[in-house]
Amino acid sequence: CSTILSLALLTVAAALIGGSWAMTNSVFKAFSKDQTVTSSTLGWEKFNGEKTQLQYAVTSYNPAEHPRSKDLVDSDQLSHTSYVCRIQIEGIYCAGQTHMEESSTICTASLQSDVRRHRTFEVLVNRNGGGKLKWQPWNKFRTEKFPGAVSASNGKVDDYYVARYKLVNHGHHHPYIVGNYDPLEKLGGRIYAPLPGMQDTVEHEKGDILVEIEPVKYELRNIKLNKLRTEIKKNTTILGSTILSNIEDMTNQAETVITYDYAKVTYYGRQLGVGNGVPTKVIDPRTQQPVDIFWGVELTERKFETKAINTILQPGTAINVTLLGNYTEMEAPYHALLKAYYDDNSDATSRKLTGYMLSKDMEDVKIEFSPIYWIENGTLVPTTTTTTTTTTTSTTEATTTSEPVPITDTPLADLSNRFGGGAIDEEMSNEINSREEAASSRSIDKPESSISMSSIGGAGSGKRQSSGATTATRWSSSGAIALVVAAATAAINVAAQRI
Repeated sequence: CSTILSLALLTVAAALIGGSWAMTNSVFKAFSKDQTVTSSTLGWEKFNGEKTQLQYAVTSYNPAEHPRSKDLVDSDQLSHTSYVCRIQIEGIYCAGQTHMEESSTICTASLQSDVRRHRTFEVLVNRNGGGKLKWQPWNKFRTEKFPGAVSASNGKVDDYYVARYKLVNHGHHHPYIVGNYDPLEKLGGRIYAPLPGMQDTVEHEKGDILVEIEPVKYELRNIKLNKLRTEIKKNTTILGSTILSNIEDMTNQAETVITYDYAKVTYYGRQLGVGNGVPTKVIDPRTQQPVDIFWGVELTERKFETKAINTILQPGTAINVTLLGNYTEMEAPYHALLKAYYDDNSDATSRKLTGYMLSKDMEDVKIEFSPIYWIENGTLVPTTTTTTTTTTTSTTEATTTSEPVPITDTPLADLSNRFGGGAIDEEMSNEINSREEAASSRSIDKPESSISMSSIGGAGSGKRQSSGATTATRWSSSGAIALVVAAATAAINVAAQRI
């Protein structure tokens, strides 16, 4: 993935800018009796003497655990810290330690009885302080290597491992001498380390072996994103669409669901000194919710989500529904606090780090509705709109908006219903009864809005049965005029009441 490659290049660039570059070789450690693995936190770097390198170089002992007098600390032998180093002797990598000689730093190491001093060597570096190291006590009765024992070689399981021997009377020398643990020497192996002032190495039946303790999990918290350098790309996506309709004969609630899926990606990059593949709990800086990932591995999840949609529709109407979302890709530099937990139940360690994160997620999911329309012919349902009037005194009056009501009755029937068949019915009874068949046929053949006054008050004759009597009546012109005037007056009154 090009994005992952770019993040990796940015991480390397940050490392180059943050400190001087040094050639690094992998460090191997014992995984089992017959297998070694690469360390994620340690490295063999060519010694350059710069502070940025020595800041994380592994020391032969912790001076705080072995306090000395001021005279001894100020002496030539102890004025400089001793670091774990390695050189090649007859093609075999051997571990040793540094010390000062004629204002130069040299590495002294031995291959059994052959002791060498080199000015060009490699130093063991705990990159960014990410590894947890421990000098594990050893004696000849232990027949198996410690899991995590740091190898001085390039991965061969039976080569030397970094070890040290404690001097009984060290005087003006460092209290420990770094050497090599040979697992094949005799029963249970032996530690070989040269004694101060001697040209030959000495075999030891007890000492310490350098072991790296692997973290079993990480926790990344207090994440702060660099907003000025954050890049966000949004792609509007149609997640789904459907139609809500009401085919019932009354106002009803129409509802449905739209299910959609997308790929959610979470990646916080890789770091020197942080073990790849270790389970990590990340506190998302945007939601403050925990996210479980494996460090250094891009997490891709297929998400399936469902959106419920509902609305109230009048009889015979429908509405189109579209579900939209922004598929958002974000790249941002960050700084955070990384906490490491170990399987030996020792105290967790914390350190600050910086990196780049990548996130892909679906955001801003919303529903869009079309105008409501009639199912029968697709025409839009009339709606009332909200109008706003602003006066010079900056006051606003707004009319209320009501739900659209489908037109289901003829104007005549609506008028009759409003007055309950009262005075209008009495005045129009003769004409209505005499024209019953004609009005019925016209109501079926024509839309209600197209019924004209001529179809109501025109010339014609008819019969009507009322109270058991049959009466034939002819419409006069004055009767028709009276009917029209009465209907108009009633309509004006109704309109006035609404206003």
